[in-house]
Amino acid sequence: MLKAKVIANTNEITRDEWLELRKTGIGGSDASIILGKNSYQSPYSLWANKRGLTENDEAGDAAKWGNRLERTVAEAYAEETNSAVICWPVMLQGDRPFLLANVDFFISGSDFYEAGKVTDVSEEPARIEAILEIKTTGISGKGNARGWANNQVPESYLYQGMHYALTTNIHNVVFACLVGGEGLVIREVEYTHEQLSDLQEAEAFFWHKVVNNIEPDLIGHQADFDTLKAVYPSSEGGVTIEGDDFIKDLIYEYREAKACLDEAQADVDSIRAQLLRIVGDAEAVTLDGDTLYTYKSTKDRESLDSKALKEQLPDVYAQFAKLSPGHRTLRIKGE
Repeated sequence: MLKAKVIANTNEITRDEWLELRKTGIGGSDASIILGKNSYQSPYSLWANKRGLTENDEAGDAAKWGNRLERTVAEAYAEETNSAVICWPVMLQGDRPFLLANVDFFISGSDFYEAGKVTDVSEEPARIEAILEIKTTGISGKGNARGWANNQVPESYLYQGMHYALTTNIHNVVFACLVGGEGLVIREVEYTHEQLSDLQEAEAFFWHKVVNNIEPDLIGHQADFDTLKAVYPSSEGGVTIEGDDFIKDLIYEYREAKACLDEAQADVDSIRAQLLRIVGDAEAVTLDGDTLYTYKSTKDRESLDSKALKEQLPDVYAQFAKLSPGHRTLRIKGE
């Protein structure tokens, strides 16, 4: 039984308004980020966005194609399984104000809706049996077909479905993914009360930090560095801060970790050099018909010699010169 209220009809708001509304709570795609299970964002980058410190990212090609194909894939699922699929374009809020959900579709067990079809509704669907999440992969780019192999669901999507189950109280989630070169794959997941309880605890802890302006731990994800660069783009000239023993210990730990990294990198470089010497001027090494590794040449490419252009045609160079913003560099004393 659905236990959530409607806070917006997504057909009646712009994308920018929808993105701003998402900042008022936690959405499905945020769940894996909060748990540190996302390849593209970190808890700190998500926190900064919720606090309004960073701008919303533009949707990439994969996401745009996913949106374009969403209805088509839902129709294919309905036809293939003879299910009554319901499109109810709303943003839902759970029993905790920070729990938000934009569910793709619902699956109904009511005879009121035509089986094998997608039906559009403006009010809460009758007899909701499951949530239907639509995904695509390998449509634009390589994708992650392996994540769907062997009856699996990619981890980030599992947590997204778990968040929707938590927000709506509908514990059954069906994933229908159009996999490039393979077709439609269907995965059914039923979340346990223990799983939902653990997720709610993690999300409540994260949202407490958002509301109270408490920065989450940095995990060294690339998104951490990108966010720090966006939040602190430049240094204030002449301004310094007084350190303490914690910072002194942090620098010591940094040096120790970097020394281990340098040692490991030296091993990697040594092994890589051996592999390159073995392959020589060939482009691949095989064993019993299987390719072990390749070392192929890329095509030659042209590049502009800006230094020569500036020396010989300074006026032309000045017409097309572009000033690039400076960047900040970390330098530890003694390195």
